[in-house]
Formats: sequence, C-alpha cells, structure tokens
Amino acid sequence: MDMSFNVSHVRNRSILNAGTCLALTSVLLVFPNVSHSDLTHVSDFELSFATAQADLPGIPLSEGLDFNIEGGGIELDLEIQASIDSIEWQDDDGYSDTGTAGALILKGVHIGSSETPITADQVRNAQPFEASELALIKGLVIEADPKKGTLITLNEIGDTQGNGIDIIVNDIYFGQDLSDQGQRGIGLLVEDFSNFVSDDYLGRMNQIHGLNLSSVDDGKNTAGGNYYPLRVAIQPLEGGEQTNPALGADVTGGLDDVIAIPGFGNTSMRIDAEFVVYMEKLAIYKEGFEAGIKGLMIYQGVDTTGDGMEDTVGPVVVNNLRMETIKHQIADGTDVQAMHFKNIDINMDIAMENVYIGNPETGSLGSIHINDLHIHDTQLWIYPH
Repeated sequence: MDMSFNVSHVRNRSILNAGTCLALTSVLLVFPNVSHSDLTHVSDFELSFATAQADLPGIPLSEGLDFNIEGGGIELDLEIQASIDSIEWQDDDGYSDTGTAGALILKGVHIGSSETPITADQVRNAQPFEASELALIKGLVIEADPKKGTLITLNEIGDTQGNGIDIIVNDIYFGQDLSDQGQRGIGLLVEDFSNFVSDDYLGRMNQIHGLNLSSVDDGKNTAGGNYYPLRVAIQPLEGGEQTNPALGADVTGGLDDVIAIPGFGNTSMRIDAEFVVYMEKLAIYKEGFEAGIKGLMIYQGVDTTGDGMEDTVGPVVVNNLRMETIKHQIADGTDVQAMHFKNIDINMDIAMENVYIGNPETGSLGSIHINDLHIHDTQLWIYPH
C-alpha cells in the first residue's frame, strides 16, 4: 500500500505520535469520497434562498455529550493520497454445501483528488492521480473520553471549488479474479465526495424539483455555500448479559461468550452520527459501458417555518445505533456468532441532479428527488455460514 500523508496543520490538544497517525489513516480509509463540477449561472433571486439560520436536530452527542477532555484530543488539517493494490474477502467453501471457494476482490483502490473531471481511462489507470493531487481535509478533530468514548468530527472535506475526495477502484471481481484471462472487473468511481453544499447546486435542485431549500450558515463566511460538519460518536457499552431480541433467548456469561470485534475487543457499542454529503459523480464502468449519478446529495430536509414545506438542508441523524456481538439462531436452528446492528432508525432525503447511462449529457434519464426516506425498526445480523 502506497500512501502520501501530509499533516499540514496541528493545533495543540495532545502529542501526535505514530500510533495517532496510523489511527487517522484508518479513519480516512473508512470515510472515503465527492466533486469537481462545472458551475452554471444562477439568478440573484435563486441565490437569495441559499443561506439560512436555523436550529436543526442533531445527535445528542454533538453538543450535549459533556466530553471530559481536559485539554486532550487533537485537531489537524490533512492532505492525503493513498493506493491499495488489492482487498480480498475470501469464502473458502463457496455457496451452499457443494460450492467452491470464491472471493470478492477489489483491485487498485486509489484515494486522491483530481484537478480535472475524471475520465473512464483514468478510472482504469493503475496510477490515476498525479503526485500533487492530494485530497484535502481541514479540521479533523478527534476527542476521547474515558467514559463517553470517542467523538470524530470532520469540518471541511475538500474545498469550495468542488474539489473533494476522489475514490477509484480499478476492478471489482465477484467470485474470482479474471484479470489473468484479460477480463476487466467493474470499475467504480466516487468523484468529489464532500460535506460542502454549494449555492449553485441548491439553486439548480430548487429549480429542477420546485424546492425552496437553503443551507445553514456555517459561521465561517464561506464563499459560495456552506460546510456541514460530519460527526461520528462511538461509545463502548461494557458488561451485562447479551440478548437476542428477535428470539428472546439469553446469551449467558456476558461478554465472554460473544465474539471480539477487531480493534475493539470483547465489547458492544453505541454509534451516533450526523452528516450531509455531496458527490459530483457516483459511477460504474464495464468495458465501454458507463452508468451513474451526477450531483448526488444525501441530507435531511427541515421545515423551519411550520408551513409543512421543507426549506432548509439539515443533517441526516443516526441516533443510538447499537452494534453488539451475540449468539444468534438462524433459520435451520443452528447457533452462530453474529454481529448484530439494532435500533436502525434513519430519515433522509436524496437529491440526484442527473441519472444517466452512457454519456452523462446525451444519456440522461432525468433527475430524481426522494423525500423522507425513512428506515426504521430495522435490525441486521452478519454472521459466517
């Protein structure tokens, strides 16, 4: 794995050591993505709706967590470019009892920030980024509390000109690696992933879908739009008897009987988050085929005036998501060790400026706006078979 990692600014909240750099690198690989765009003219009338002041719902942890930091924690500005040769998930026995070994393989994973729009040839290139094309993150704050856990905040991903984080996967293979047979996998591009919401984009979405959305003033006098901090809080939940709520079956012995989550030990955790994300392009490639979405924003619309119409871009909130490791009984009666996600309750809006097949301009299928997509009362179990 090749990685260019430049810490360009550190505010004194603690000592930055090699372990911290490794942890930050891991965080960056977990939060990959957004956008270079050609900006179009928007009228003064449309721009007049582009900024608002509002009290928005957020995670209780973001302001009311009462972290006992006492001068700890760090804040950094980062420039990063990373390349991973391959990532492979192996299934030794394949599908069913008579299956053969297979794998999900990602070859050529690259993180950077191209200065120009990314082409299909660039997605397939083993070195898609120039050495100077580094992804920018400003105001990465990590705070750790002995009782409350860890709060991670990313204040600015990318810049105000549409240059966010680009993620390229040269080839994705399902089942087996066919590169030695000259067959390419599916190429994947996430272009210009950012937490910056531009006035130009909101103006276009308002015009296309008849909306009246404004962004919340970030208090930084940011030109051309506003940043929405991305926050994730992770709180360990120690001790106690683990229960499978779907079966009502107790798992005795507490945490000694559940599997360990790598890096966390024998523990369960509560996860809270809030975010607004934008991507200039999310696309897949196969031979000469391309399909994707241009101008994708995931957010939660808020009605600040009480007239029944969403008028303000607010953050998607993940509140009190629980992740635990438990014993779980599957359909055939077998007991397995599983990673269990419960209390999944997420409300969001999704705006897509252009859904296309082939050329983004000539192959446009139109725009899509999904309002109040609510995922609730949902549980997820992940386990080996």
